[in-house]
Amino acid sequence: MALSPTCLTPRLGRNRSITLVLVSVVMCDVFRSDGFVMADAFDLQRHGSDLTKCPICLEDFNDPKSLPCLHTFCLECLRSHCREKLPGDELLCPVCRNNCPVPEAGISAFPLNFFINDLLFAQKAAKPAAYGDLLLCDFCIELNGGKRNDIPLVTKYCVDCSQHVCEKCGEIHAKMKSGGHLVIPLGEEMSEEMMQLSKKHCQEHKDEIVKIYCYDCKVNICAMCCVLKHKQHNFAVISEAADKLSQDIDKKVWAVTDCLGGIHMLEEQWETEEGKFLSEVEKLEVAVREKGEEKKKLIDNDVDKLVQELQSMKLNYSKEVKGNKDKLQTTAVAIQSYINYANIVRKKGKPEDLTHAADELCTRATTLLQTDILSKSVKAPDIVFVPTTADVNVNLVGRWTRKNSTGTSVLCYRDSSSLN
Repeated sequence: MALSPTCLTPRLGRNRSITLVLVSVVMCDVFRSDGFVMADAFDLQRHGSDLTKCPICLEDFNDPKSLPCLHTFCLECLRSHCREKLPGDELLCPVCRNNCPVPEAGISAFPLNFFINDLLFAQKAAKPAAYGDLLLCDFCIELNGGKRNDIPLVTKYCVDCSQHVCEKCGEIHAKMKSGGHLVIPLGEEMSEEMMQLSKKHCQEHKDEIVKIYCYDCKVNICAMCCVLKHKQHNFAVISEAADKLSQDIDKKVWAVTDCLGGIHMLEEQWETEEGKFLSEVEKLEVAVREKGEEKKKLIDNDVDKLVQELQSMKLNYSKEVKGNKDKLQTTAVAIQSYINYANIVRKKGKPEDLTHAADELCTRATTLLQTDILSKSVKAPDIVFVPTTADVNVNLVGRWTRKNSTGTSVLCYRDSSSLN
């Protein structure tokens, strides 16, 4: 069934953004029996807890770090996973088996997954009791000079201020003269709209909100950063940059999605070729044994050797087919994870998240499209049984040959590895 780009990669809204996040846990929502289709919508409340679980320890992420393949893990889990690795060594992703070098500064130098970090904070902010915390009102503590005597417990959370507040302070925040803040009761799930309204602060200037994207440095910055460090750079308002970058990501997602269909075609071709080859092997075995009967006892040993060689070639080729199919499956999982991730975060993240991850998403898409297994020729060995014509002490029954790409027969020596 043909799928349109619109169906597979819905357009990003102006207020959507992308960040690094592992979404393989929601693959069941995007697979259907009649092909691969994208989920119509992503339920943040349904999958929020899944997205915040580390694939290694299966607990909530603690200092979530993202690998170049976009999979995320706890910092300590990564350290345990590659405890014998040194800077510059190759690290194998526990999920997709993709290789990436350990940063020169060590495992901790892998980038923080800001989206997952924000999602964890949002969950804890909305439900502090679930984490064993009895919090006092932040605002009342400030007004009381930092003293905690007679401070009421929090009942609400101010998204704009990122503060837990009591009932009275919550009413004050909601009625600010400069514009009412978004205040939610504790225990209420953080919705997609609430996530969108939360503000991202600058890494350099903690009190400033990021509003600008620098194309040269590929980072989100605040107005102060723009003046001090990026004045001569090419930059734009984050919402405008997100719209522009989302178009490039749409193309990458569509290309990778199209590649996914090709993987299934390759799998079928490998299976077909294997069937043809195994069928031909059976015929060849019969031919060998018939020729062996003519030679009677003088060639019994040679017949057994030839059959053994044939079975060895059969086993080697079956192993090759299985290995290639396994690689295709692994690539399919990696591609589907990428597709799910890109679409989910495009729809549910913030513009600054999109600009933060756009380059890594594009790079990852290019890597997936250049996977070696996708371009490997699907062709079974073309083996021909050549009966011997002379009465000699070796090769009394015959020998094996295979046809090369030009159709010319090439001698296969007794070492069956020559077929590989």
